[in-house]
Amino acid sequence: MNLRISKAAAVLFIFSFFFTACEDPTAIGLELQEPGTQIGTSYTDTATVRASTVLLKDSIIGLGAARVQVGRITDPVFGTVTAKTYAEFAPLTFPANADSIDVSKGADSLVINLDYNYAFGDTTKAIAMNVHRLTQTFRDDETYFINEPMAYNETPVGTVTFSPRPSTTYRSTTDTTKTLPLLLKIKITGAFANEVLQALAQTSSTQTFANVINGLALVPANGSDEQGSIVGFLPTSANTTLTLHYKSKKNIAKTTSLLFTDRYYNHIDANRAATPLASLIATGNTLSSANAGNRTFLQAGAGLVTKIELPYLAEFRKTQSGGEQNLAINKAELIIPLVTSTVISARDSALLPPVITVVEATTSNRIALNAGVPSALLAENSTAPATLQYRGAKGGYVYVVNITSYMQNLLYNRRTNNGLILLPSNVSSSLSTPSNLAQTINRAIIEANQSLSAERRIKLRLFYSTAQ
Repeated sequence: MNLRISKAAAVLFIFSFFFTACEDPTAIGLELQEPGTQIGTSYTDTATVRASTVLLKDSIIGLGAARVQVGRITDPVFGTVTAKTYAEFAPLTFPANADSIDVSKGADSLVINLDYNYAFGDTTKAIAMNVHRLTQTFRDDETYFINEPMAYNETPVGTVTFSPRPSTTYRSTTDTTKTLPLLLKIKITGAFANEVLQALAQTSSTQTFANVINGLALVPANGSDEQGSIVGFLPTSANTTLTLHYKSKKNIAKTTSLLFTDRYYNHIDANRAATPLASLIATGNTLSSANAGNRTFLQAGAGLVTKIELPYLAEFRKTQSGGEQNLAINKAELIIPLVTSTVISARDSALLPPVITVVEATTSNRIALNAGVPSALLAENSTAPATLQYRGAKGGYVYVVNITSYMQNLLYNRRTNNGLILLPSNVSSSLSTPSNLAQTINRAIIEANQSLSAERRIKLRLFYSTAQ
């Protein structure tokens, strides 16, 4: 059906419930004309937008993530976040002549070199990290979400204190054309190294070796500076290695290389007692922005997301007589301002999530799933998920995302209006593949004042036309 598009100024009187003010772009300035819009269409940014912080912590897959985290930080808003890593390891290859290993001499050492490329927090302060032996094995029938702890021996087998320098490189001494990453080195001696040597001599498969040793827990040491940082290690990096040093029965120095297997994950725990987020304890708990100082919060790893609701959207098409009119959404954008004081410096801006994906919500405040994976909005004219675009100082410290197609579908009941979730992560196309929600602890604080008179509030900015 061909529809004749008219100037919506002629029918502005019908919008008295959903919007408190609608203006023609010609009246509010040509600078508000966006690419692809037409002079003569209508514009509004006064739709009711409700926002809340939601805790989703029981569905973040950690097993096999590209990065794992260790450390502890304390923040007056987000509380104390502790990250631990549990990892299984095994020999790259088993010795051809295991009987040549002199177990009676014991191991000289087990040296762990960890490649890392991430640190969240104050990297000027040293981190104290302990290595413990796991007292339980990994299971094939477990998914391992990041809220699941594993048991380990309380006595550390190794420890290291270091100042994080992620992604720092140095020139190779043997080949000056190459640069190498600065690694974290942990040297383990004593009983645990000896037990690893014994398992090497007495087993011949990855599974049997792992069943004997169980694996390692990397945890922040008790008493370590909680104002420090959380560091992200790369288990599958070619530079991440475990090397066992020992002697043969002929007293010849030997080494065996070991690697982390594909069974490792983060355990991330957040204690929000005595913070503005103290009521967020169980998955699905919700905190309205009205009860949180007109703010909402995002924090990857800890499972904090923001839910956005448009409760009166169904009223937008209604006329004064109670009928419905035809509408075309020319452009719809969410404008999401950040608390300026939390991003005004370059250092603070670096703490923002590297990506925030817009996904659909359920009525129970969960992420809507499609074939088991998050139901993400698609970017306009693209098959890629819709993500928030950050505009810094020049843009007013806001996030912007185009949701034109989504809005058009909502208006004509082609999608259910259960709200949107701002997820501080990418989304994976596979249910079993971890997203970077498990791999960072980055955060954001959103200005979510629900008063229309507030200068900084979440806005739904609409350009639309009516049809007769």
